[in-house]
Amino acid sequence: MKIVIVGGGVAAFEAALSAGKAGVPCEITLISREKVLPYRRPALSGMVAEPLPDAQFYIKPESFYQEKKIDVRLGIAAQSIDCTAKTVQLSDGSEVSYDRLLLATGSHCFLPPIPGIDGKNVLSLREISDLEAIRSRLESGVKRVAVIGGGLLGLELAQSLLERGCAVTVIEGGASLLPRNLDAEAAEVALRELGKIPNLTLKFGAVVKEIPPAGVRLEAEEIPADLVMVSAGTRANIELAAAAGLKCNRGIVVDKRLRASQPDVFAAGDCAEVEGTLYGLYGAARAMGQVAGKNLAGGEETFLPEAFPARLNVFGLKIFSAGVLKGAEAKSETSPDTGAFRKLFFDAAGKLVGCILIGDLKDALKLQAEIDAAPSGQA
Repeated sequence: MKIVIVGGGVAAFEAALSAGKAGVPCEITLISREKVLPYRRPALSGMVAEPLPDAQFYIKPESFYQEKKIDVRLGIAAQSIDCTAKTVQLSDGSEVSYDRLLLATGSHCFLPPIPGIDGKNVLSLREISDLEAIRSRLESGVKRVAVIGGGLLGLELAQSLLERGCAVTVIEGGASLLPRNLDAEAAEVALRELGKIPNLTLKFGAVVKEIPPAGVRLEAEEIPADLVMVSAGTRANIELAAAAGLKCNRGIVVDKRLRASQPDVFAAGDCAEVEGTLYGLYGAARAMGQVAGKNLAGGEETFLPEAFPARLNVFGLKIFSAGVLKGAEAKSETSPDTGAFRKLFFDAAGKLVGCILIGDLKDALKLQAEIDAAPSGQA
């Protein structure tokens, strides 16, 4: 059986590994547009401040793929798919045929339609090539940076930039801190701590009107900046799939077994929309890759959604949230000794459906397991 995997992220890696373990004779080819082996993408924001050793950054060394007989083709893009002929045309002019195909094409940074966002002073961080561009700018003497977007990645990026000696202004359109991961009470707790960080300015409810060469223009003020970083979310890479006639919505539409709308084609990771949901999380991509790999090799595994948590550790502030951050009842408490905050959310039957922890995360895994065990849809 010929298995072709398009993509070089964690979903692609896990699928190749899982298919190889399935016990079915198969040839596995992994095609990645990036020029490097699959790596831990969440590490990129921290590497703005300090590089990681290869053993920590890359998921596995080159020798691993050789041992597993996975044919890895780097720096080559898939240009088109013929689902009838079961072939993939590649950017180097070659063609590969498949019996089963996995699209793990990931996502790209969303760039809001703001005048000036295509300027030379504007960068985003999604791939290792972006990291190299940011390092080059910082080494040229950048001292003031504006970060558009105050989500998890935006705050991680802000920390790395501060560690590089920059003054950082984070500009968030939402009215509060981390609205997807914290409720209003928890956001206030976290904001009190972040407000103590030198050279860090946080602006909420701010609408960016323009990005001129020397900063960011808001409705009522202009933020001076030598560099503007955009961290405003991502969009699934669906162009290849859509051109091949696969059903796409916000992502490549797949069922619970990660099968797309054409025979023998699967999708996993940030590009996959599983029964109406785009996850956009590293843990979810990893889990999808494992399921997809088994099914590429002929299995009938089902992807089971979990309370994929959000974790943040910046400026000494540790945050964990999982599940549904609302319910029939919510209980919050703050430790008088450590200042650690926790808030638990329960459905009408008293089942735990969500949690937020700030400071002390020792119960995170236990709470997540309890949330995963709760029946869905009762919040």
